[in-house]
Amino acid sequence: MIVVSAGPEQRIDPSGDELGRDRIGYASTMSPAALYDATHGTWLLGERAHRECFALITHEGQGVLAVAIDRIEPVAPGGQGSERSVIHGEILVPGHTVYDTYIGVQSPVPPQRNPVGYFDATEERTTCACGCGELTLSGKDFVPGHDQTALHERVRQLGGVVAFIAWFDRIHGHWPDINVVYEPVSLKGGGPTGAPARARHRLGCGHFFLDEEGQIINRPRLATAGEMSSLRPCKSCQAASVKAAVGG
Repeated sequence: MIVVSAGPEQRIDPSGDELGRDRIGYASTMSPAALYDATHGTWLLGERAHRECFALITHEGQGVLAVAIDRIEPVAPGGQGSERSVIHGEILVPGHTVYDTYIGVQSPVPPQRNPVGYFDATEERTTCACGCGELTLSGKDFVPGHDQTALHERVRQLGGVVAFIAWFDRIHGHWPDINVVYEPVSLKGGGPTGAPARARHRLGCGHFFLDEEGQIINRPRLATAGEMSSLRPCKSCQAASVKAAVGG
């Protein structure tokens, strides 16, 4: 959880504010929406901020606004100019666990010079993906070290690293040299159909079509990273790849 300490309300010149605001900080007369506008930016946020699910705005050591984070964006697109960021999200209301736990009570982060702090909130934890049943730290899929334990257990079940790699490539079709996609075309019209590619090929495998002048109709291109993981490798290209690997 990102915990931001907001000072008292201040009137400012919108032309000098990166978000064009006319006030920042906290006042008891502010509505939740007004408080959100005045406090959701601009802050110097570290890498951890992008792994957090909630933000808590505090004033004088007490929680005053809770937000479910949707995204965090730099004030200046492209990283030019300001290094500060803005927290975008949904304002939480009574009945939500985070609101009921942290609003109107003492901040979970003790007073500090930096207005931005972090707290490992129970509400952000999830069950470890290894199946042990323990809760992870916020933003993590595994308890530290459990990812390696889970992976090595599965490698051992398949007889070791070599067997695991062979199984993975057979099931998921890694085949790094089968990395070409041919554009689906209409053989009658000779033009692209707009349909997604259905398989990956090796360059020069012969899975192309020529027009009357001997020009390739379905132009090849390198597969994207997404296509390398989602498209099946062509079976004849697999056979050619294996033959090349063994020097056949």
